[in-house]
Amino acid sequence: MIKISPCVEKTWVKPQPLPQEEMTIQEHLEDRLKNTSKYTPSNEDSKIIKYEGIETFIYRKLTSTKFRKTSVDSDSEKRVKKAIHLNVSNNSPIKLTYPFGAYKIWRVPTYPKVDWAEFLTISYVCRYVAPILAAYKPGAEITFSSDDVVIELIDNYPRKDLDAYVSSFRELLAAFGNYFPENLKVELKQVVPDIYSLSDYNKELKELFSILKATGLSEERKVKLRKAFEFNFQRKGKDDLTSDLDYQKALDDLMIYSEVYLQLTKRRAFVRGEDKVVLFSQKIPNALDIGSTSVSKAKFWVGMGVLEQAEGKFYDRIMTPKQWEENKTKVKWVNTSLIALPNFEKIPVFNERFNFLKSE
Repeated sequence: MIKISPCVEKTWVKPQPLPQEEMTIQEHLEDRLKNTSKYTPSNEDSKIIKYEGIETFIYRKLTSTKFRKTSVDSDSEKRVKKAIHLNVSNNSPIKLTYPFGAYKIWRVPTYPKVDWAEFLTISYVCRYVAPILAAYKPGAEITFSSDDVVIELIDNYPRKDLDAYVSSFRELLAAFGNYFPENLKVELKQVVPDIYSLSDYNKELKELFSILKATGLSEERKVKLRKAFEFNFQRKGKDDLTSDLDYQKALDDLMIYSEVYLQLTKRRAFVRGEDKVVLFSQKIPNALDIGSTSVSKAKFWVGMGVLEQAEGKFYDRIMTPKQWEENKTKVKWVNTSLIALPNFEKIPVFNERFNFLKSE
């Protein structure tokens, strides 16, 4: 007799893919440098361009929640759309400006030159415009607009240290430039001498100073500015103001200068011209707040660039001086060989995720 075994129903199990090899820190950084402006348009992108037009596509990419940290108010929306229209109408690159102090704060160990914070933010901004480069032939121009000339005055930074920062920033941009497509241009321009001569700058600055000096600042504004000065000001810098008496004596005038330089006519026209889209790491009027990396809003020039490592992935972060001081004992320094500049021989890595967005 032939014995027949009972039929046993088997449950199908979906085969699991083999685990991919985890990217190394060096590979992550190389990707951030070499592939940062690459983008493959999706089917949805193609539909938007076809049925709604290239201007709508560009606006949506510039205001994408993948990068944007806060809402876009109506005034900012109008300005951004107008800038896009003006550039597209002229078949010109989309022009973006990123105003910043162009100094490394004295509170971090990488002072006075650029570090991984600048690297990570440059890479981030290039990824931000990558969809535009892929879909719009004229591409984009990004200008980091440097206010280093006023930092020498209001924050007492030595000129040689400011020059060292600007020089290292340009060298870092050159390293990125080796991998840019033809329709991407990223540069640093200084208010002096690229927009003003020093004499014209000082003349207008003093005129604006005299006007505000006559009316003065409100006490509420002074309180806010004092906090900023306590954080940024270098007491023993260009001048020795370690004496509280000397510092307090200079502070009232310096606070006025810190307000009026933003009103300089040629500076405003350059940074906020009708054909410019203004970017910043925090919310300011008539600009897009994109933060400094996908997970941080801290200003890159007053912070430290670090990596967070978790579950085989890396996250780019800018830490404020306070955040760095509170967490630096947990850091692991990893050697790198990517950028031939000081502060890039190794990178600080944390084996954990942080969440500072609410406090930044």
